[in-house]
Amino acid sequence: MIKVIRIDHRLLHGQVIFAWTKSQGIERIVVIDNVAAGDDFKKMSLKLSKPADIKLSVFSVDQAKERIAKINNLKSNTMIIFGDVLQAGQIVPLLEGVKEINYGGVKNRPDTKRFSNAVFLTEKEVKCSQELKNLGFDLYMQQVPTSKRESLNELI
Repeated sequence: MIKVIRIDHRLLHGQVIFAWTKSQGIERIVVIDNVAAGDDFKKMSLKLSKPADIKLSVFSVDQAKERIAKINNLKSNTMIIFGDVLQAGQIVPLLEGVKEINYGGVKNRPDTKRFSNAVFLTEKEVKCSQELKNLGFDLYMQQVPTSKRESLNELI
């Protein structure tokens, strides 16, 4: 069962590992990121950074598309983490039972607009986010479960 969808350029780090997994009872993390999936060292680092009791899978967007039925039918409490908005935009509409997307960290880059202290979006990312919003997804910004939840839907 998919419990959390998060977009965070840092993928796995302290906030995800400790705050989100504990508060949501996460048993499995699926990272969907083309760069991480193609880099054996990065995959090894991700596996080393997760708690021993949490299962981890790392897929590219294409690999995730091939496995979408399996991902949708996972029985364990699952968190899916995307490295960026555009990759999320390709997969999230294919996920069943998902109604909201957490924008946790989208780094500041040239030609981005600031939406929060941790979320900066390019025009393409705003357009992709608007498409997700138009499909009925609740987009929100929140670093950790105990911090204030801010609506991104109202800002795009």
